[in-house]
Amino acid sequence: MAAADGLCTELPMWVTNAWYVAAWSHEVEPGRLLARTVIDEPLVLYRTAAGEIVALEDRCCHRFAPLSMGRLEGDALRCMYHGLKFAPDGSCIEIPGQKLIPHSACVRRYPAQQRGSWLWVWMGDAAAADPAAIPSTVALDDAAYRLQAGAIDYAAHYLLIDDNLLDLSHLSFAHEKTLGLDMPQWADERPAMLPLERGLRVQRWLRNHPPRGFMKKLGERVDVWNSYDFLFPGIFLQRTDFHPAGTAERCGGGAPDTAPLFHRVDEQAVTPVGERTSRYFFAAGARAADIDPDRVGRLFAVTETAFHEDKALIEAQQRLIDLDPARRMLPTSLDAGPTRFRRLVDDLLAGEGGRRIPASAVGSS
Repeated sequence: MAAADGLCTELPMWVTNAWYVAAWSHEVEPGRLLARTVIDEPLVLYRTAAGEIVALEDRCCHRFAPLSMGRLEGDALRCMYHGLKFAPDGSCIEIPGQKLIPHSACVRRYPAQQRGSWLWVWMGDAAAADPAAIPSTVALDDAAYRLQAGAIDYAAHYLLIDDNLLDLSHLSFAHEKTLGLDMPQWADERPAMLPLERGLRVQRWLRNHPPRGFMKKLGERVDVWNSYDFLFPGIFLQRTDFHPAGTAERCGGGAPDTAPLFHRVDEQAVTPVGERTSRYFFAAGARAADIDPDRVGRLFAVTETAFHEDKALIEAQQRLIDLDPARRMLPTSLDAGPTRFRRLVDDLLAGEGGRRIPASAVGSS
């Protein structure tokens, strides 16, 4: 793809040395193969008999048939085009009708880890893969919480989805009947932003909010503390605490120092699939002590509806960007988070010898 700024198009546009969410853990069932694409790389995922996650290049080294169309034989994977068989480390261990197996008969194995309920794949130099760099998340079966999960595919560049999550002012408008109901504070209150390793921490109070639905039990008015960490490539780990009205003022606008009346959890991951395709993983819920199963279902339904509102807007935004890639966006004070994160992505790409994400892909301000 031609870059709007004239930089060499042969340089990579993907950050490879990073952990990407490839699937929910329950999507990779014992004895089954799962095909996924991450940063334009085809992967096949499966579990060994011991439960270890294997992530291989989904391309047989012989005639390039997808290994995800093959079959598992114990812990090995056989290509069902001409029968080559691969061990979990990616080495070929059998070629039908041929005793000699050349050293080049192999497929790439990617480092993979299960953390919480996500399966993470490291797409770059295997020697640089550090499992300790994977952020801590809540597992869907954690007894201390009640959560529901889903995923949505987008026809849009992943950074447009990241922009959306880094500027929650849109909740007051895009989600005026769902997540932003009766909450103009999302647009009016500018958050504090703190730098993190490969990301940002975003925090704000939403004062004097009238709770709706089953949240009315909290009182006529509450103060809401919203804090989330946003990490490359698009890991959104949010905690939203509801406190008695006046708590924000008592805390001087800083973090609350008392236990909340209600503790909500939202965890999301944006994974680039290709240049104009992305997958969005999300979980929503609350502390088990704060919500029963029926109400967590209602909470999740509202959340999922809001995310489809995002999808419609962002895909339409991508189509308009593609119609006039050279047109510049008008920046406002709302863009502080997206702007800082875009710079971080550019720095990561530069560190790997890659090019800046072109404006023709995701717009420029």
